[in-house]
Amino acid sequence: MEVTYRNKQNETLIIYGETVASMMRKKDLKNKQILFCGNQRYYDLYAEKLRQFIPKSSTHEWFITPNNRYCNTMENFQELISFLDRFSRQKETIFMGIGNEGVIELLGFTHHVANFQAELCFLPVSLRSFAQSLSFVDQIVSDKTLMTVMEIEEAPKSILFDHTLADQQKTGKMVDLLTLIRCGIVCDYPFLQSLYVNFPTREALLQHSFSAFSETLINYYQENSQQLRRFGKTFEKAFFQTENGSLLSNSMKTMFGLLFELAWNVTASDLHFNFKNFMIWLVRLGFPIMMPEGISLADYGQQVIALAQEKPLTGLVQVGEVGMNKIPTQKELLRTFEVYQKIVTEIRGE
Repeated sequence: MEVTYRNKQNETLIIYGETVASMMRKKDLKNKQILFCGNQRYYDLYAEKLRQFIPKSSTHEWFITPNNRYCNTMENFQELISFLDRFSRQKETIFMGIGNEGVIELLGFTHHVANFQAELCFLPVSLRSFAQSLSFVDQIVSDKTLMTVMEIEEAPKSILFDHTLADQQKTGKMVDLLTLIRCGIVCDYPFLQSLYVNFPTREALLQHSFSAFSETLINYYQENSQQLRRFGKTFEKAFFQTENGSLLSNSMKTMFGLLFELAWNVTASDLHFNFKNFMIWLVRLGFPIMMPEGISLADYGQQVIALAQEKPLTGLVQVGEVGMNKIPTQKELLRTFEVYQKIVTEIRGE
């Protein structure tokens, strides 16, 4: 399917429901120079397959990044800018990003600031990188703390999304589900309820395709991309500033960031939401809900507050509806963590 996606004052062409092969065959790649920017993992998986679609009249190069989520670092950005020196400014150029959210942000940012006329195209490999490509916001982060250094808005000319790439993942599919859960929390409570019904167990999650959610994700991001992009992000980034935050993988930081921001909203604003049942569902799906003992929640809460003072959080009026900007207080966060730990203890004892 093809759809013209409009976000803010920009628009892009989204093609989905097809394989990468069929989409690449339709793309005019004659007499072009092509830059593929991708994670090492996706270079290993797809470099040979993609090469067969490059006409003899064209050339292509790969810029390979690490596999981690935050590969959109200042160091990688500087290396990519230097890498562009091998490309002619006179020949038609296509920038193609294939990989995770970090690749999408790195290439989008580079396309925006580089003195280079090129067509920007994204090939996201997961629901979460598809969501990132829909946000039209790209950041470069610091190499050590991963805090935002620079941020721009940039719309790709096209996004080619092959959902079968996302369906092949296992652990990645669980993180993708968090992208859909975030949509339910921020935009549509009945949608969150439908996820609970459709994916009651880990087996159901791994067996079913996410293909039916492509259009849903497009619609939610078209209306609420800023709120969706931000929800959970401050709580996630605070782990990078907290001692022993490295005990959590990047995916676990994402999950706990989403969990704790939801828990804070429910607790501080006394929202009508059964958080315990929500947690029980996550446990059935295989998500780890226990925080490592080496992480001080008091210290973590201070980092959340410090970050929120720079960029206030969008509070929930109710689950599925955002309201006014808020900054958590120390008292609210302590209460949130107490409630969270109590629920974890109860679930483990049942």
